[in-house]
This record gives sequence, C-alpha cells and structure tokens, in this order.
Amino acid sequence: MAGVDKCILCGLCRQDSSLFKLTGKEVLSARGKALLIKKGILDKIFYIDPLVNVTVAHCPTDVDISEEVRKQRVRLVENGIESKPNRRMIESIREFGTPYGDLKAGDIQEVYS
Repeated sequence: MAGVDKCILCGLCRQDSSLFKLTGKEVLSARGKALLIKKGILDKIFYIDPLVNVTVAHCPTDVDISEEVRKQRVRLVENGIESKPNRRMIESIREFGTPYGDLKAGDIQEVYS
C-alpha cells in the first residue's frame, strides 16, 4: 500500500464511498481526504469516516487512505483536537480498561450461554 503522497487525485475512489454518494460532499470521499492531507489541513472531518478499506479497490496507485486517516487522527489527538465521544472513550479505557466505562456484574447479558 502506498501513502497519500502517491495519490494522483483521480477520484476513482469516489465510486466506493458511501458517504460521498449520500452527501455529494467531496471532503467525505477518499480523494477529498487525500487533498486535505496533501494541503496539510488538520480537521475533525477525519473523525467522520468508518475506515472501511473499500476505497482502496479502485485506486490506481494503491493508496491506503484508511491508514492515512488513522495517522491524521493520531495527529488530531496529539494537537488536542478530538471529538467528545473519542475523549470519553479514551478516558474510560485509561480508567477502567474498557471503552464502555465502569461495567459491573450484570451490566452485560450473557447472550450465548
């Protein structure tokens, strides 16, 4: 897999982007995110992405945009830019060892017993 520096901004990845198809907003496509990364723009928009690897299927330069978005999320957190749900999840992991918070016996039903 190649990094975003190999992206030629052709837009072939848009055909697999459900968020782009739904909204028509370029910034929600893999191409839009690649453009933001290339321009050095760090924004919460990188949190709006399910990180599904389907966008790689039609990329002629084999860019792994999901990995590039993960890198941007790390940069966002390092710069103190994060979503409230993300912050709560990280705090829960640090305090309780789980993203779900303080779980007590009986909080989760045994489904497969």
